[in-house]
Amino acid sequence: MRFRCARVALALVTALALPGCAGGGAAKTRTTGAQAEVPVNAGRGRSIYLAQCSACHGRDGTGGQIGPQLRNEHLKRTFAQVRDIVLDPEPPMPKLFPVRMSGADVRDVSAYVETL
Repeated sequence: MRFRCARVALALVTALALPGCAGGGAAKTRTTGAQAEVPVNAGRGRSIYLAQCSACHGRDGTGGQIGPQLRNEHLKRTFAQVRDIVLDPEPPMPKLFPVRMSGADVRDVSAYVETL
């Protein structure tokens, strides 16, 4: 009986652990506080960046006349810090959330900024 319970427990742990090992091009996920893990789409974030951010920060994140460069921002700030700046920016950066960008847009554009 003891070995049967051990085998059932091992099977259960294995079944729960294997989906996390799949990898295979799955979207990255982020967890913030009590929120569930949400897929991050940096490719979608690039499109949002080009539409909403590139006029000030440059098409490739090298900066412009208004906004600073964002290249290697991941060396200076965490994903959460970048997201917080986009959510509640200091002037002259415009407040794009929630009118022009959704929470998913902010998440994805923040993930894209990490790739610059």
